[in-house]
Amino acid sequence: MIAALGLAFLALLGQPQQRTYYWRDTAGQTHITNLPPPADAEILEPPAPPAMEPEKAVQKGVVVRPRTAPDGKRLAPNLNPAQQAAWDALDQHLAKARAAGNRRTLEAVTDSLIHDCLWGNGLWFLPAAPVLAVALMGLLGWWLALGLGSGPRFPLVGGFLLLGLALGQLLLSVFLYTPQAARLHQNLELLEAHLGTGQPLRAEQQKRLQQRYLALDQAAEPFQAPWRFPAEVRALRDTMKRVVVEP
Repeated sequence: MIAALGLAFLALLGQPQQRTYYWRDTAGQTHITNLPPPADAEILEPPAPPAMEPEKAVQKGVVVRPRTAPDGKRLAPNLNPAQQAAWDALDQHLAKARAAGNRRTLEAVTDSLIHDCLWGNGLWFLPAAPVLAVALMGLLGWWLALGLGSGPRFPLVGGFLLLGLALGQLLLSVFLYTPQAARLHQNLELLEAHLGTGQPLRAEQQKRLQQRYLALDQAAEPFQAPWRFPAEVRALRDTMKRVVVEP
């Protein structure tokens, strides 16, 4: 039971925080804030490209990079006009924050995008899946053990609890960690192309991020320890913040 609770707490790491608002004021300026915009503001579509579903995720270890223009600038793939406009607005917002030396805004935008990748589009409720798996398997073991003596009863219930833990880890990996890794990989590569610098990311920074993406994909595999993926998410978050601040 302690192991089951540990798995549940690991799944709940990084649970949804406060909402981020994207809006334009009456003067035409675009803002990204954690507070609701004024009543006369124009609400904008947040810069979140379509997240890749688990069955469409990239093959482990294969790097899919955005398209590159003749001038070397990386282009965002498969974005509709509204999404491209949102990413362009984010690029301009980061450029202004960078020009003003506003490190806090640069880091806040990174945190917000990572949070949306992790918990957007209904992923916020999936951490309950391993808890339910353990509970259901435990109940099934208890039901099958009814009428048995105390000798075989405890091993039977314990065995079903272990099966519940294994099933919970499989559900966590396939239905939460894998889509989260795919969304992070795709959206953060898009962020690399919209940092407000007008220049491609430095080669050493690209290599550092690719190492983090690969480690994240490996941590999402079913036979990895369930706490490894949240640890890799934290490492990727820290690396991405440093890249955004000093690209």
